[in-house]
Amino acid sequence: MNVNTKAGVEEYDLVILGGGTGGTVAAWTFAAQGQRVAVVERKYIGGSCPNIACLPSKNFIHSAKVASYFRRSREFGVINGNFIVDMRAVRERKRKMVSGWNDVYLENYKKTGAELFLGSGQFIGPKTLEVTLPDGTRRQLRGTNVIINIGTHASSEPIPGLVDAQPLTHIEALDLDEVPTHLIVLGSGYVGLEFAQAMRRFGSRVTVLGRDSQLLSSEDEDVSEALQCLFEDEGRAPNGF
Repeated sequence: MNVNTKAGVEEYDLVILGGGTGGTVAAWTFAAQGQRVAVVERKYIGGSCPNIACLPSKNFIHSAKVASYFRRSREFGVINGNFIVDMRAVRERKRKMVSGWNDVYLENYKKTGAELFLGSGQFIGPKTLEVTLPDGTRRQLRGTNVIINIGTHASSEPIPGLVDAQPLTHIEALDLDEVPTHLIVLGSGYVGLEFAQAMRRFGSRVTVLGRDSQLLSSEDEDVSEALQCLFEDEGRAPNGF
């Protein structure tokens, strides 16, 4: 690594702030071509998709689908006794998958030669970042080119009292250790409906509250109607519509 010892600045061909999918693919691609690349990520190796969003949610939904099959086993000619849903086991299965993907990402960093800095980064000058590592150590990185790849975060509607109620976001919902007795889902978009169906299949009583006249308001009416029929066919049509 080329280090500017006078200024204490480490020089790179490319510095990427944020380790999500776009940033990691770019890092691995350019590093494999021989460029010196640094990625600064505050928390999640690989970003939100393999840690708190896409893949964990599908893992969670698959467990809920299995629970649904158990509950409806008689429809398939299988006589099954009572069963329980162990949300701790569901959570552990998800965490094991996340850990496995973290290892895959770290191995790719190693293979390509891209460097991953797990810490908080901020700009302190043109194309220059200061990274604060978990132990308090600070590093200064300057890139010939810099990519900002900071991603998104869960938003909260300006509903009076909502913040004080400390609602769950998708992050906390995917990390529950017990089935909620009653879950209220604010919003009838695809994320809310995924959670609503999964939690109902786990055994929670679920109420969906939407401000629009149909499910998935951004979709065509026939899509919304088909989804509504699907919920009703399962005997768990959302409320609030």
